[in-house]
Order: sequence, then structure tokens, then C-alpha cells
Amino acid sequence: MTAPPRPWSILDSVRRWYRNWNAAREGAFELQCAGADEVERIAQELGLSSFELQSLVSHPDERELHPDERELLAKRMAGVHLEPRAVAQSDPSTSRDLQRVCAMCGFKYRCARDLAVEALDPSWQQWRDYCPNAATLSALGAFRSAEASDPASWE
Repeated sequence: MTAPPRPWSILDSVRRWYRNWNAAREGAFELQCAGADEVERIAQELGLSSFELQSLVSHPDERELHPDERELLAKRMAGVHLEPRAVAQSDPSTSRDLQRVCAMCGFKYRCARDLAVEALDPSWQQWRDYCPNAATLSALGAFRSAEASDPASWE
């Protein structure tokens, strides 16, 4: 028999908050020490703007507190009949952009909740109202459907 999950104590919450605050402060300090030109270079290498890089570094707690965006994105892609690996192989820049936009998204909890609802009712499509990747996923899904229905692509 397993023990029931222990509820978070106030002390645990304070510890988590301090650890996340300290990590964010350290990450922001490292970027400040690097200088604007170096930050811009690093951001370009990662395919981000310097603002996006600073935002990701300054909010490491989102990695711990929010559902894993790779998992959410993979499930969202599966919902429109897309395979993440296939998209990454056929169009790597679009795949990276989907990942970047998902990482910066502020609706991760809503997305996770809505994916659970969609498992019960696949016709439920309200995620398209708030998901910043909705247009890209819809276009990729439509392209895949058109490609699958083209007899020339079956060979």
C-alpha cells in the first residue's frame, strides 16, 4: 500500500519560491554580465529575440511549475493528426518555431486542462481561440490532409 501524497506545506512553498527566485536572479545576472552584443548573438544562435532569451532565463520556475511544453505540443499536434518527428524532419524551422512559441506561451495550464477535455470530446476545439500556435498547426494539418488525399503522393 502506498502512502497518500503529502500536501505541500507552507515551508515547502517558500523553499520552492526562493530557489526559483534565486535561479532567475542568477540567470538574469549572467546575461547582464555578457553584454548586449553577446546576448543578441546567443539569442540569434538559438533562433530567439534577445527579449525572448531574457524572458526564458528570468523565469526558470515556469519549467518546474508548468506542464512540459514538449508534451503539450506533441499532444496538440496529435490532435490535428501531425507527428512531431515528421514535422521536425520535413520542416525543422517550423518545428523549432512551434517549440519556441509553446515555451513562451502563458496558457500552459489551460492547454493541459483542455487536452484532457479533448480526450473525452475530440470535437472540442476551443483551444484554437487562445493557442498562439493554432494557425500554424491548422495549416500543417490541412497540408498533411491534402497531401494524404493526393494519389500522386501514395507512390
